[in-house]
Amino acid sequence: MTEANPAINASPPGNKVSAALLLGASIAAVWIALAIGLAVTRAPWSNEAWTAIPALNLAQRGSMGTTVLEFRNTWLQGLDRHTYWLMPLHLLVQAAWYKLLGFSLLRQRLLSVLFAAVLLVSWYRIVLELTGLRAAAFAVWLIIGFETNFLAGAANGRMDMMCAALGSAAIAAWLKLRIAVPRLAVLVGHSLAAAAIFTHPCGVLFAAALVLISLSLTGWRMRPSDLLIAALPYLIAAALWGVYIAQAPADFRSQFFGNASGFAGEYTDRGRLNGLGSPGRAILDEVRLRYLKTFGFDELRTRVGVLNALWLLISCSAAAAVLLIPSLRAQPGVRALLLAAFGTFLMMAFLEGMKFQHYLVYSLPFLSALAATTGGWLWINHRRARVLLIGAILALTLSQIRNVLSVIHQNQSQNELGYVAKYPRAARQPGDRIISGAELGYELGFDDAIRDDVRLGYATGLRPRFIVTSGWYRRWFEGARSHDPVLYNYLHRTLDQECELVLTRGDYRVYRRATP
Repeated sequence: MTEANPAINASPPGNKVSAALLLGASIAAVWIALAIGLAVTRAPWSNEAWTAIPALNLAQRGSMGTTVLEFRNTWLQGLDRHTYWLMPLHLLVQAAWYKLLGFSLLRQRLLSVLFAAVLLVSWYRIVLELTGLRAAAFAVWLIIGFETNFLAGAANGRMDMMCAALGSAAIAAWLKLRIAVPRLAVLVGHSLAAAAIFTHPCGVLFAAALVLISLSLTGWRMRPSDLLIAALPYLIAAALWGVYIAQAPADFRSQFFGNASGFAGEYTDRGRLNGLGSPGRAILDEVRLRYLKTFGFDELRTRVGVLNALWLLISCSAAAAVLLIPSLRAQPGVRALLLAAFGTFLMMAFLEGMKFQHYLVYSLPFLSALAATTGGWLWINHRRARVLLIGAILALTLSQIRNVLSVIHQNQSQNELGYVAKYPRAARQPGDRIISGAELGYELGFDDAIRDDVRLGYATGLRPRFIVTSGWYRRWFEGARSHDPVLYNYLHRTLDQECELVLTRGDYRVYRRATP
């Protein structure tokens, strides 16, 4: 018997590359389909409209005012002329996007989908540079990319995904350039971090993570010249913003500092900086409200709750395992990642007391990167564990894909908001006014007929023909019960005595004024 020729029996390297490319392309295609499916079918919410309108006005009229949101006699003074309560970069990028492609809810959300793809590419590079494990870099795509909250963020027209993408790109760029051109790495990295901050204040998380990673990998030393280079982008961005602020500094002070807790602070007892006064409570609330509640731990009797809890349990267990593997702990890159992840968790716990679910796009990439690091290490060093690893990845991704497909199937955009919009569209007469969450403008148009006013005209005297309330309106009403009883009585008198309920659909209730 002749000996087999290894060159004949071995798979050609080109076949392995082609198979990897085919697998990567297939995964990317599924991810794109899910993200766009959510972008088409998820019901919009008022926050998306608040971020779209100033950009749309800038693109069409050259003025960055938010013209649908009621501002008179509130902390939003001057909002019809200048939008200061939101950081400016996302508005500017949106305006350019709408100039290029035109405006619609889908086009607004596609911008977030694009930035979500940038984030995924960035974290592939971050994990590869810090761990050297290509398997881990690939796994992070799957772990974070198909997570329900991440995909929801990709299909959300807010600025969060753009901020997280720019911040992630800042870390990835510094890691890629730091050896060959270290000063350029500092400039590019901190330019992107500054862009993230001027997209949303949570960009500070990535700027801090960049500093922690760079100091950790360079022996906690920074040359004075590097410090100056790092500071330059932030100073330039602040100066440019200052030119806009100088147009109406009093309006800026009212809007920007009024948004320290914003609308949410008006109907809850929480504030953004509550955690600084009680650090222990802040950490417990971070775990309980941001993570356990969001990931279904209070809904474990339901299938959705179990599937969401499963994602968090597996991811946290894999992330914690990094601490138990000596060869991983010994790697400078892994230690830097651990430091950045821990720093991000603490900053969110102490500096973001509202515990908003949509802010998870800022912290989940760090958790997923640690989980992927453990998975990549096991894949390389323990071949017998590969079946278990594949099973864990499938459990993570398929459970989340099932949740996303369920949301797509519900099609709340048409079955709830689209259905509700039919009534005022058919019943209103010329000159009729509507008080509603700003998202109704996606169906009826963002014109002067719609005012987003949770006070239902209390501060302005507006008596609209129609009032459309949503869940967040009603939560705000309940907050007024203790914060302002006189206003609370006005709200219920308006709805119960002056209006009649004519339609209920999902989260929405439509009222028509019964008295002229």
